[in-house]
Order: sequence, then C-alpha cells, then structure tokens
Amino acid sequence: MNALAFLVFGVLGAGLLILLFNGNGGMIGPMTDDQFAGTIYLGLFATILAAGLFASGQRFGEMARQAGIWIAIIVMLVVGYEYRFELQETASRVTSGLLPGQAITSQDVNGDLSVTINRRSRHFEVVGSVNGDRQQFLVDTGASTIVLTETNASRAGFHPEELDFRIPVSTANGVAMAARISGVDITIGGIERRGMVALVARDSQIQSNLLGMNFLDTLSSFEFQRDRMILRN
Repeated sequence: MNALAFLVFGVLGAGLLILLFNGNGGMIGPMTDDQFAGTIYLGLFATILAAGLFASGQRFGEMARQAGIWIAIIVMLVVGYEYRFELQETASRVTSGLLPGQAITSQDVNGDLSVTINRRSRHFEVVGSVNGDRQQFLVDTGASTIVLTETNASRAGFHPEELDFRIPVSTANGVAMAARISGVDITIGGIERRGMVALVARDSQIQSNLLGMNFLDTLSSFEFQRDRMILRN
C-alpha cells in the first residue's frame, strides 16, 4: 500500500509540475491543460480502484464485474458532462411544450443565456416579472414600447391615479390613451433589464401586458422557430 501511495503521489506531483511550468500556450502535446489534468485524474482513479479490488481478495470474475460497473458509471458521467448543453436544450424543449407560457432559460457552451417561449394559442405569451411582481406578458413585435395594464402597473408599485394618461397608442381595440412611466425592471426567465421605460394603459383598453420592442431590442437576437420563440441575452 505504501508503494501505491508513493506511485499515486509521484504521478500527481509530476502532473502538477508539468501543468505549472508548461509554457506551450495551454497545450501539452496534443492535449489542452484541462484535458491533461482530466487524464491524470482518471488515471489515478483507475489505479486506486484497481488496487482496492485486488487488495480485497475477490475472485477475478467478481472484480471484473465491479470494474465494469464503475467504468460504465464513469463513462456516463463523462458523456453527460460533454453533452450537458445539448441535454439542457432538449430538456428545455420538453418543458416548454408541457408548460406553455413558462420561460425556459438555458445556457450555451460560452455561458450565454437564452430564453425559450412556447406558442400559446396564436400568440407567444410568457410569465415574467415587473419590479419583482410575477405577471403575464404577450410578446408584441408591433408594439414599440412595453405596455402594462393599469392593474399590473399598480401591483408593480405605480399608482394610476398619479399618472397622466395623454399619450395615444394603437391597440387591437383602437386608439387608447396611455401614461409614460420609467424605472421599470423587467425579468423574462433568466434575462433581466432594469430601469426601462414603459406605458400604462387602462384595463378597458388592453387585456394583458405587452412585451414590446424596447425590451426585444436590448437582446443580442431573437428568432421564431415554428411554435417557439427564442430570446438571446
């Protein structure tokens, strides 16, 4: 066992020295530093596992079976890690289909966030928050500005009786008079925008909040894919 410990620590020490003093721009032979470190880790793990099996005095068949189980577990973990972003995207598609209106946030290999919205009826509706209050939005690329209903604005901390409703806006019900507000914090999934400008319309004029272009224009991009809309932070 002392010999095994000497071997393990010797390999570990040599690997660390190579990583510390490697001056080849993050490459060690054909491998990156991360790949080299991972290879050392897996090699040490396999060595310790094999030593433990042999030290247990079990028969070869039993040892081979246990080794096979551990190898399968390790392979599954490695594959799951390597394809974590693809698996996350698949899970997002399934979840968005089961929960219409729910904003599904995912992250790509570069760490960039995206939010998937599933079509509900003929429109893209999503649950977000306004100043921390959970509210429903209708995505409207025809609206230049975020529009809140009078009730939702009140829930978010704005008092309609103190607002000046004199800005004309076009809605599905015709022209409505709206009031301008600022300092609006909007969160859709993992995407947050603070201090935005919005309009407030009377409840008799609109039935839902509108997520307008002044929010969508802050994104790096957005696109439609059949029954899904993808917002990229």
